[in-house]
Amino acid sequence: MVEGLKSVNELIQSNWPIESIVCSTAFEGSIESQESNDVFLVKPKEFESISQQKNPQGVLAVAQFHDLNLEETSWQIALDEINNPGNLGTIIRIADWYGINTIYCSQNTVDLYNPKVIQSSMGSFLRVQLKYGNLQELLNQKEVFATLLDGKNIRTLPKQEQGVLLMGNEANGISKSLVETIEHTAITIPGNIQTESLNAAMATAICCERLLG
Repeated sequence: MVEGLKSVNELIQSNWPIESIVCSTAFEGSIESQESNDVFLVKPKEFESISQQKNPQGVLAVAQFHDLNLEETSWQIALDEINNPGNLGTIIRIADWYGINTIYCSQNTVDLYNPKVIQSSMGSFLRVQLKYGNLQELLNQKEVFATLLDGKNIRTLPKQEQGVLLMGNEANGISKSLVETIEHTAITIPGNIQTESLNAAMATAICCERLLG
């Protein structure tokens, strides 16, 4: 389920298969509907009962699961046990901003199709493919930059032409078993030691800017 005018219009313009579009009778926006899309009008109260948002915009689309099958760009992001759907959606959006079209996800990372992931990606899920699986296998023979507390200062690293940025769990970081089984360059974002940690999505954006910018 894809909610919000911007995301629904981007979905319509893409090749993503759409089942139907639902609009509240109180909706005043304009959707770029195609003749092939079934559009259903419902009363505002009915729409609120369907919506996953606290303040629904009055339009949503129901779409099919879909694999993008894109040719990977020179940079990818890998996520180890990212549990917060808002973080995943924002990381997808960050990847899209930096031209990264592939994110590798551990099998226990939150699902792409979680409504909060779709919502927080703001349409970027249409351009960024997620590949779930065993990260040890997915990252084999790749140039991995792993975010660790004892890593190299990312501010001193030169711009990199290609690689995989590996981000860990919000609370525990990258799992020890993964770190011990893959070749990697450890990197860190220096900061105030009195602050426990950065938000996972925020840290991803900083690393992308330093490594790719």
